[in-house]
Amino acid sequence: MEETVIESDRVDRYLVEKSLPLGLWRFAAPFMLAYFLQALYGAVDVFIVGQFCDEAAIAAVSTGAQLLQALTGLILGLSAGGTALIAYNVGAKDHEGAAKAIGSSATLFALIAVVATPLIAFFTNEFVDVMQTPVEAVEYTRRYCFIIACGLPFIIGYNVIGAIYRGFGDSTTPTVFVAIACVLNMLGDYLLVAVGGYGPQGAAIATVAAQGLSLALALVYMRVKRFEVDFHRRHFRWDGKATGKILEVGAPLALQDALTGVSFLVIIAIVNAMGVIPAAGMGVAERVIGFLFLPPVAFSVAVVTATAQNIGARQIRRAFLSSMYGTLFAFLFGVFFWVVCQIFPLEMASIFTDVEAVAYNASLYLRTFSLDLLFVAFIFNMNGFFCGSGRAFFVLAHSAFAAIFARIPLSYLFSRGEEATLLEVGWAAPLASCVSVLLCAAYFIILWRKRTDVEAGSQ
Repeated sequence: MEETVIESDRVDRYLVEKSLPLGLWRFAAPFMLAYFLQALYGAVDVFIVGQFCDEAAIAAVSTGAQLLQALTGLILGLSAGGTALIAYNVGAKDHEGAAKAIGSSATLFALIAVVATPLIAFFTNEFVDVMQTPVEAVEYTRRYCFIIACGLPFIIGYNVIGAIYRGFGDSTTPTVFVAIACVLNMLGDYLLVAVGGYGPQGAAIATVAAQGLSLALALVYMRVKRFEVDFHRRHFRWDGKATGKILEVGAPLALQDALTGVSFLVIIAIVNAMGVIPAAGMGVAERVIGFLFLPPVAFSVAVVTATAQNIGARQIRRAFLSSMYGTLFAFLFGVFFWVVCQIFPLEMASIFTDVEAVAYNASLYLRTFSLDLLFVAFIFNMNGFFCGSGRAFFVLAHSAFAAIFARIPLSYLFSRGEEATLLEVGWAAPLASCVSVLLCAAYFIILWRKRTDVEAGSQ
């Protein structure tokens, strides 16, 4: 049987062998840039539509962008299982295992694309109805969401390739393709919305086309450059053991991301019922928030890879430290952004719209919601450790608890006041995050005290 070999100089194990704080920055910085560019997708859509269309169009794009964000979150959550499995094998120098993880990830997500794309497209109208979309924005929203649903195979392939590279500790290569997609999306938005006058559906077409072209370029690059392992056609198949390990981590994360996405979709539905101006304001605020969440997301992904690689290399204490360093770095960013949101909320919202009432509503939401940045620094990076060590089910459990028993009911409660505004609704997220912080901290301390058992729970 042919044996897969990784030469020692082909795989950079800097997260295992070199300075951990610097290693996390080396990984997180390119990913932060990639996530920044990815956040530009929805932001550019809102910006262009906000400049050339009415409030109904803005509300439609903000609702549709949440569908895109929910789908992307599902894919990223599930693909994290592949990232963790590849990273574990890289740390353990299990070369055949890394190749099998790549092939199993590709096969799994190809099947998901075939099944999910027609299903989501078919239920587009039901999604728009459930979201209590303002009457003025219903038709816009339906068109936007249907186009996004049809482009799901591109979204899946585009994100899975990035997840595979990150398993090797390479967060730079995916960033290049995100940058290409972002530039193409901006050009497409301008041509189809500003020049062509196609409104929200033009923005959706630009997003899907950009990701499709970027995916095609990524596949060509992989064919020419090849992975850092000797990956062959025989690995591109359903491997029950490898697929099971991917799903063991990825499925709870996907469910967690889905639940979190649904909870925010419910909040948007609640805000939509408040009227088209608050709905549009919420959409603008969400675009700003997408950028503010860059550091905690970037460091948490770095922590997943660092944890899995170090556990694979039997360096358990270093795996714990990766989460601690990631939390510290993300928290410092969170404090800075929270202060900015208290001083310049209206200026930040005005970047995306020149409609004064919409910008004002967005600024109200930013002032209270931004407190969540302090809490997610802890939550995301502890989640990164739990996922990297094979304990993704706990991530699902605490996220479900916080969403169902705190975030959704608090959002509804705060929106029911006679003079309720987005200022009150914005308190729901940070209050719900307090619950998750307490649960995560307690579990992390338990695992720290039983460090010798952590390896047993990993891949």
